[in-house]
Amino acid sequence: MNKTLMTFVFISILSIGSTTKADKPQKMPIFSQYGPVFAVTDRDIELPKDFIYKAVFDVTTTSSSAKNHSRRLESVARFINMHVLNGVPIENIQLAVVIHGKAAKDTLTDKAYQKYHQHDNPNIELIEQLHKQGVEFFICGQSAAFLGYSKEQLVKPVKLALSAMTQLVILQKEGYALLP
Repeated sequence: MNKTLMTFVFISILSIGSTTKADKPQKMPIFSQYGPVFAVTDRDIELPKDFIYKAVFDVTTTSSSAKNHSRRLESVARFINMHVLNGVPIENIQLAVVIHGKAAKDTLTDKAYQKYHQHDNPNIELIEQLHKQGVEFFICGQSAAFLGYSKEQLVKPVKLALSAMTQLVILQKEGYALLP
């Protein structure tokens, strides 16, 4: 192999490596601290024009550490960042989150979280930022009651529902697609 061809092959290999390194997830355009995503510009399926993305996240799991925010709640930020980054107007995204089971702790005020976990709630900022973008939050009244949480202990954007099952049925009837 001649020297020119070897140089071309070496440069080509280096450029492939640098392209891969440049393809890091972005935490934006809406949330700069949550929801890392990739722009996918060479996709085979185009996003439909003027489509309304109406979905409900069914959240039952939480971080195993009381000091870390919920990755499941961060998925909501990721959904928004991903779609806006890939051309969907934020106005075309309507999301709800139904929280129950162990994840109910993520909806507590700092004072209540301190009582149960001796730490401030790491999810409050994320919930508030999502709510500013129109995301609705519901907590299962059954989970709250079983865990001994009162309505006064919940972060304000979170609404107390009869149950997660009931709220999921209502939201699906209203046209929300279920994201389990």
